[in-house]
Amino acid sequence: MPEETRMPRFTRARRQLRAFVIAMAAAVAAPMLAAAPASAQILGLVDDTGVNPQDLARLLQQWGYRAEVKTDQQGEPEIVSAVEGLTFVIFFYDCNKSAKGKCLSYQFWAGFRDLNPPVTLEKLNDWNEKQRWTMCSTDGQGRVRVKMSVNPRGTDLEQNFKNWFNWWQRSLADFKKHINFRG
Repeated sequence: MPEETRMPRFTRARRQLRAFVIAMAAAVAAPMLAAAPASAQILGLVDDTGVNPQDLARLLQQWGYRAEVKTDQQGEPEIVSAVEGLTFVIFFYDCNKSAKGKCLSYQFWAGFRDLNPPVTLEKLNDWNEKQRWTMCSTDGQGRVRVKMSVNPRGTDLEQNFKNWFNWWQRSLADFKKHINFRG
């Protein structure tokens, strides 16, 4: 048999084998991929309806931090905690009392006062220019605040919160150095 006629048969068999392997891999993976979001949803890890402040407080406590759930002046939940020697608050927004108290977003917030010398606007603007996730501002009365907003929807809530909380810790440490805070 001439070599020309053997080559296509070999190539055809190779293509068929490759198609078979791909089809088998897809058949094996499909049930796992389809079940993963459903399983995570059942466990409450992935949730498009928001985050429950009580769940975040529990996570902070599991990680060894103080976490006190309170209500702000508008009736929205907040968590008071501390890290880096500073008290901070997590404010919750767009909370739905009929959806098991879930909120669509939250914000880490820390305030600094009685700073001597006062932090200049140039220093605050420098921070805001160089930071991507946190921002700071002043009230014009010598008080400075730093904050970081989070959208937790559609994610693994625990992992998402852990990532943002770690970022918050680093940001607070960096911000304290940036404004020469020694409190």
